[in-house]
Amino acid sequence: MTSGLNDDSEYAALSELFIRGLTLDGASITVVGRMGHSLVSSSGARAVELERLQFGLGEGPHWEALSTGRPVLVPDVRTADADRWPAFSSQIAGSAVVGVFSFPMRIGAAVVGVVDLSRDREGGLNERQVESAVAMTRAVTLSAVRLATNDAHSDGASGSIQGLRREVHQATGMLVAQLDVTATDAFARLRAFAYACDRPVEDVAADVVARRLDLTDGTP
Repeated sequence: MTSGLNDDSEYAALSELFIRGLTLDGASITVVGRMGHSLVSSSGARAVELERLQFGLGEGPHWEALSTGRPVLVPDVRTADADRWPAFSSQIAGSAVVGVFSFPMRIGAAVVGVVDLSRDREGGLNERQVESAVAMTRAVTLSAVRLATNDAHSDGASGSIQGLRREVHQATGMLVAQLDVTATDAFARLRAFAYACDRPVEDVAADVVARRLDLTDGTP
């Protein structure tokens, strides 16, 4: 399964590489750049939801791998330190996902995305599996960036993850202009509203873009 952009086997092959090679239950590949977060490949609906949850909350192994440039390995999210990612820990508690393993994608010194892996049973990755995951991540990076770039210059399928993410960035830009704040602060406001209302950040962004929702008055 792809991210919803299309059914091209090239997209699906990226995430399937990790599923087959590491015997895991979920994999998603996200490229981060000028167009924001672009989910270019996923192994299925559960992997998409795990990535979307972290994207919307702005915390979790995905974001830590992105900010530190190092793999983040969580063998059992049920027993992980809740203070590390309080919102993520609360939201993931009722999920079937147990282990989450996030690996940063690099081009030179720059972190350009994250591979998020998951399993539905407890247990960490052994040293050989971690080495394999790092090697696989390195192997798919250029292809993932190329696919994300292609999607950024296409119209995007209606309702696709990429199309929804574009609305997030459009809404962020609108809030930058309306509130005279930085893009970071504008996105934080969008995400905080979504969290407070228990809605996907993409849905809130769509309402902002369509002017069905005004986030300039300071109240949720």
